[in-house]
Amino acid sequence: MLNRKLITYNSRTNHSLNVGCNLKKTEIQLKKRRNVLFTIGIDKYESKTWKDLENAVLDCNELKKTLEERYSFEEYPDSLFNNFATKKEIYNSFNTLKSYIEPEDNLIIFFAGHGSMNPHTNRGYWIPFEGTSDTSTWIENSVIKDLVQDLKAKHIWLIADSCFSGTFLTNTRNITEELTYKKLDSQKSRWMLSSGSEEKVSDGIPTKHSPFCKYLIHCLKNNTNEFTCVSEIITYVKFLTLNNSKQTPRGAFIDNVGHAEGEMVLILDKQFVLSNTKITRGTPNTPELRLELAEHQKNEKRFSVGKEIILIEAFVEEQDYLILENFRFDDDGNKKLRFKEDKVIFKSKDGDVSYKLIRRFATWQGLTRYTELNEQYFRENKGAMMNAHSDIEKVEEELHCITHADYLQELIDFNKDLMSCLHCGEKISTNDSYLVEIDEINFKNNVGNVHKECLRNADRILGKSGFEGLKESSLINFNYTLWLELLEKGQGQIQPLYSKLGKLKIAVISWNPENNINIGKYCVRTVFENGSTDFMKLGKEIHRFKSSEIDNEIANFNSQLKVQKEENDLPGIIVETKLFGHFQFLSKIKKPNQTIVNVSHYEKAIYSNQLEEYQSKIENDYTPLGLIKSIDTDEILTLGNLVPLISNPIEIDKYYNNWKELIGDFEEQSIQIIKSDFELDTYIQNFLSKGLQPILNPLFNIQNSQLESGFLIKSMESIIEEAKNQNR
Repeated sequence: MLNRKLITYNSRTNHSLNVGCNLKKTEIQLKKRRNVLFTIGIDKYESKTWKDLENAVLDCNELKKTLEERYSFEEYPDSLFNNFATKKEIYNSFNTLKSYIEPEDNLIIFFAGHGSMNPHTNRGYWIPFEGTSDTSTWIENSVIKDLVQDLKAKHIWLIADSCFSGTFLTNTRNITEELTYKKLDSQKSRWMLSSGSEEKVSDGIPTKHSPFCKYLIHCLKNNTNEFTCVSEIITYVKFLTLNNSKQTPRGAFIDNVGHAEGEMVLILDKQFVLSNTKITRGTPNTPELRLELAEHQKNEKRFSVGKEIILIEAFVEEQDYLILENFRFDDDGNKKLRFKEDKVIFKSKDGDVSYKLIRRFATWQGLTRYTELNEQYFRENKGAMMNAHSDIEKVEEELHCITHADYLQELIDFNKDLMSCLHCGEKISTNDSYLVEIDEINFKNNVGNVHKECLRNADRILGKSGFEGLKESSLINFNYTLWLELLEKGQGQIQPLYSKLGKLKIAVISWNPENNINIGKYCVRTVFENGSTDFMKLGKEIHRFKSSEIDNEIANFNSQLKVQKEENDLPGIIVETKLFGHFQFLSKIKKPNQTIVNVSHYEKAIYSNQLEEYQSKIENDYTPLGLIKSIDTDEILTLGNLVPLISNPIEIDKYYNNWKELIGDFEEQSIQIIKSDFELDTYIQNFLSKGLQPILNPLFNIQNSQLESGFLIKSMESIIEEAKNQNR
């Protein structure tokens, strides 16, 4: 346990492991851009169709003032207000803007005025000064989109404070990534923020701004971080407006107009800068704004994000391992430690210093669980523990931690398949997996579950995960969902085999790799002695032949009938079950009240799709099947020279218990799903080429170790060869 052979140190002078220096603040340099604002504001409308507004022009002027004073924006000379904002002049201003704007510029386009939606087409519109009730006098969103597409700026942000402005967007915002502002600025972007969705929005109290613009301007005025970006502002404005009005702002990138995963980054004038956080997680990095936002985000229980508790190989004498508690973020919200594979990287005055990382935890509870599971290691090795300052117990209440916890919550909310392992992609179906945060160099940030055996050294363990009430089973990490999906369209021949063979426990399935190809104009009609007919099948389909081969095939089949008749082993069917086979085989399995009818002859027929008995939805005759592999080595399980395949993995415990009686205990196994007959053919040919015998659902007699039930899968060639040898 932790207290065995453990020396404890309590570091109260530093907030993290001291490696000989203070962390230096690194400057982030963004490309210097010209910042342009184009505003269109309409309070007074010519037509009585539209009620005059109070705050549209006011909002334009206040936004202009804020952006000019704090973010070095300049106003586009052809901005338009009231009676100047006609449909013609709006088009003219956009056309002039094309020659005014340059490829490396930032451009914000702000429209404040009436908007409308055609109830028949659900298309949204801006209403210009002279707009009437006639839609031909309006400006359709699709036209605005085309005008934006023609502009060559590096970053364009379209903001619309008007009714039904959300109809402009056809997508929702993607998951926010943890990125540097420099990265966002370097990639082209086209974004939009609308004051509502498909509803009317408020103009607000006269001279007090619209509810939407109130929070937009507040966010821009109160930002104190050197950088802010579009997604941060969208998040703030969306939540504050939504929680203080009856409208639902929308924000996302604009489809099909040249967006390249970037964002406009607004650089605050130095006189207003109080912090220089260089990473964005999609929420403001200004404490005041972040705390206002946190009040409206109802995460009752947040992830633990403020601590780094790491288990590393010791770098001090007489110790085997060290447990270090660290503050995760510096005062600017930047991470103090970095992780790569099995290394934790500290910064020092002489450069990076790395140590061998064993495990990484978010909480002491997680470390305690780990020590309990690995008691022998901690009993046999000596270790020391270094604690951070006691202030670390309050760290989760700090702004950077609240921001990062909300970011992790967003990551997990966007994870649509939580019970798939983040690393291997396979399903998790056991209760020994881990909930982790992936925060590693060269890896995308993510939160989700990983298999115990897939856990990486740099995975930050948030907790354990599993299924409530899950029964103990040998079916480890099995993808139930995929199996059920495949089963709906598969195993077309498996169930009929079991129902038709009845009491016969051991049988042979002939495997012909050429069966994957079934083309040709002709087919073979089988005529039985009672006058009934059927068609020769290839799996579930009628077997088709080319014109160059059909006559020879008919002749061969009829020639074989003569030999089979002499041997009293004609092919035929059990009438009641439709099971096809040779007479001697059918005689052994038929019930007393069942009748066998032999084949009379075969004849040539022209194929038509209409001859198929039914238009089956079955896509595979045999798969899905389960192939058993070692979890640790990925080796396929064999029983002697037999390779077991399972048609019903839910019964795996029955098979494991039987096989263990035969060969003793074996290491933990998982079941890989063979998804298609084509994939199965590849495996079977590989097994047969190595002298291995694939077998479906094998069970053994424990007393004599003999096969008691199962379907042996043999190649057609080997079956023919065995038949020849028996006749010699």
